[in-house]
Amino acid sequence: MATVAGDHRNEVPRRARTRLDPERRREQLLDAAEQVFAGRDPLDVTFEQVADAAGVSRALVYNYFGDRFGLIAALYQRWTVELDRELTEALTSADPPDERLRRMIRSHLDFADRHADVVALVAADATPAHQEVEQARRRHLDRLAEAWGPTPQDQLVARGVLALLEQVSFDRLAMAEALDPRAVEDLVFALVWSGVGGTAPSLFH
Repeated sequence: MATVAGDHRNEVPRRARTRLDPERRREQLLDAAEQVFAGRDPLDVTFEQVADAAGVSRALVYNYFGDRFGLIAALYQRWTVELDRELTEALTSADPPDERLRRMIRSHLDFADRHADVVALVAADATPAHQEVEQARRRHLDRLAEAWGPTPQDQLVARGVLALLEQVSFDRLAMAEALDPRAVEDLVFALVWSGVGGTAPSLFH
């Protein structure tokens, strides 16, 4: 059977690319990156893999994040928003004061477990994009310190306690011997509660 000029019935259709506004596109790329990063060493992930998962070009991923470390920083900042929400809910809940503190400790430990590989990399300060992460971390502490209490004393205590909880959650991942998260929760609660119980009346009385 002769092929008629201009007959494209046997051609494979090309996938049309959808144009999204920059913020929606960025979120789509981060969604794809989360899928690719799951269960893998972040340093093994390539832009090609993220681009394939998102159905876009490698150049587009590069345009949004610059390099792999920029992508890691963006994922970490995205996940920190989730942690902020959990901690703010704990701080402002009607639960008894000791349970609020336990929820805060548990949120930090669970956050580190959920995103262990990226959290460990950020904690080790192994990424050139760490400055972006540190800026996000400072904003995170500012928001939570304001939720903690209205006085400068409250906010100083808040920053100290939150920095401790963050460091404990990081250090637990780095320890050679695995520690049960609930045992760590009990240990940290006993340490922190004995101090803040008498120093932050707006939150813990």
